[in-house]
Amino acid sequence: MKPAHVLLVCIAMVAWSECSDEVPQSESGMPPLPVAAGSAASTTPRATDRFPTAKGDLVVTPLEHASVLFGWDGKAVYVDPTSPAIADAELPGADLVFVTEARFDHLDATAVKRLGRPGTVVVAPPGVADRIHVDVILKNGDTRTVLGVVATAVPLYSISRGPAPGLLYHDKGRGNGYVLDFGGTRVYLSGDTECTAETKALQRIDVAFVAVNPPTSMTPAEAVQCIDAFQPRVVLPYRDRHADLSELERAAAARGVDLRERNFYPRPEKWRTEAFEGCEKKRWGLCRDLLDRAAALDPLSETDPRVVRAREQVSVWRSPFPAWW
Repeated sequence: MKPAHVLLVCIAMVAWSECSDEVPQSESGMPPLPVAAGSAASTTPRATDRFPTAKGDLVVTPLEHASVLFGWDGKAVYVDPTSPAIADAELPGADLVFVTEARFDHLDATAVKRLGRPGTVVVAPPGVADRIHVDVILKNGDTRTVLGVVATAVPLYSISRGPAPGLLYHDKGRGNGYVLDFGGTRVYLSGDTECTAETKALQRIDVAFVAVNPPTSMTPAEAVQCIDAFQPRVVLPYRDRHADLSELERAAAARGVDLRERNFYPRPEKWRTEAFEGCEKKRWGLCRDLLDRAAALDPLSETDPRVVRAREQVSVWRSPFPAWW
C-alpha cells in the first residue's frame, strides 16, 4: 500500500472513532444466576397475578414460552425453566421444579442445575430422568405431595397431529401436564397437549395455563372445547406469538371465564427498547443487531413504527457516505 493510501486510512479511522460512540460487542458468557431467596418469588416486580390460598397468596410470574414461576408459602416453584427464561439475577433459586417433558423447550438441564440449591426438589416424568437427576418421578395419573404442594400428573399427548404420517408429536405416557394444589387453590398447567379426554375430565380448576401453540398443542378452537369441558375460573393461555386468540376471547366472555393474556415472550420487547436507545446514541451496529434478535423471536414486530424508523436509521448508517460522516 502506498504511503498516501496509508495516511488516508489512518485519517478515516480517526474520523470513525471521533464520530461514533459504537463500542465493540462481545458475548457475556453464561446469563446471570438467579440468587434471590425463595420468598422473592412472591415480591418480584415481574409478577402479573395473585390468587388467594389457605397459606397466603399464590403469586404468578410468566417467564418465557412454557416457563412459569410461582411464589407460594415462602417458596419458589418453577415449571419448565429454561436458560433464557431465568437470565435474571433478581429471580430466586428454586425450592421446587416441575418439568413436563424431555423436549428442549421444556427441559433445559443447564437451567435446572443453575436454579438448584440444597433442598431443591425436581419433579418430572420418567423420560426426563434419563436426562437429568429427578428427585420425584411421576407417571401419568400419579399424585404426590411435595414441599406442601399436592401434584397430580395429567397425561400430555397428541391425538391427531405429528411431524409425518403415522407419527405423533407427543406419544401418550411420555409427558405430564400437572394439577398443582397450592393450599386449596388448584392450578392446571397443560404443557404441550391436544385437548385430551383426561384434560376435559379435570375438576375444580381455579387457574388453567392452556397451551395454544398449534400444531404441537391446542388450536384456539380446541382450547375452547377443553375450557367448555372442565370450566376453569381463570385461564392464562400459553400462546404462540402469532396465534389468533379472538375465538378464545369471544368464548371466554360468553361463558364468564376470566381470560388473562400475559406476555410469555418478554425478550423481544426488551431488545427493541435497547435497540431504540442504541440508535439514539448513534450506536448503529448495536441497534441493528438487537433489532435482528427481536425479529428472530417476534417477526411481526417489524411493522411497529418505532422499528421501521430504527431500520431507516440503520439503513442510512450503512450507506456509502452517511450524512453524519
